[in-house]
Amino acid sequence: MTVRVASLRPSGLLRAAAALTAAAFLSACASLGGGSPADIFDIRAPETFNGIGGRTSAQLLVPTPSALEALATNRVVVRPTPAQIAYYPKSTWSDDLPALVQTKLVRAFENSGKAKAVGTPGQSLAIDYQVIVDIRAFELDVAGGRSAHVALGVKLLDDRTGKVRATKLFEARVPARTDTATDAIAALDQAAGEAFTDIVEWTAGVI
Repeated sequence: MTVRVASLRPSGLLRAAAALTAAAFLSACASLGGGSPADIFDIRAPETFNGIGGRTSAQLLVPTPSALEALATNRVVVRPTPAQIAYYPKSTWSDDLPALVQTKLVRAFENSGKAKAVGTPGQSLAIDYQVIVDIRAFELDVAGGRSAHVALGVKLLDDRTGKVRATKLFEARVPARTDTATDAIAALDQAAGEAFTDIVEWTAGVI
């Protein structure tokens, strides 16, 4: 029996390699649930505040917030039962949640005009106070009546003495129209805005 070996010219080899590469890429996308990209969502920083008072010379640092591993992700959390955490498929935040909360809280402080400067670690500011945040909830709570639930524990640390000046838990709940990702995120955006506003106004009253 004669076995014929087909020969490929260099251009044929390149076309064959390209075809194999494309096939491998499409296969990898399929294995990752590709086909339709994820919807990317953002939250807004509040711009209106009450009882802020005059501008101070204090400079604030907002470190990256802490969070449980299940929350420290760019996936949007939904809680079907009090003991269960799930995620919306094909829906993500524009950044991992701790970084997103940090960025929006910094912008909220800047929008208030209260502090002389607000920054994050690595920006070489001379810091007076640190606003230390623990993300305790940032989810659509289906078990609790289909409402967006945001809970942020905050410590205000005097950076010059190392002592905690004040601490408080900020919570906001906003009903969602439906349990779809779009309506859940609209409610979460509103709840987060309420919590950020409260944090900025509370901090202004302490410093």
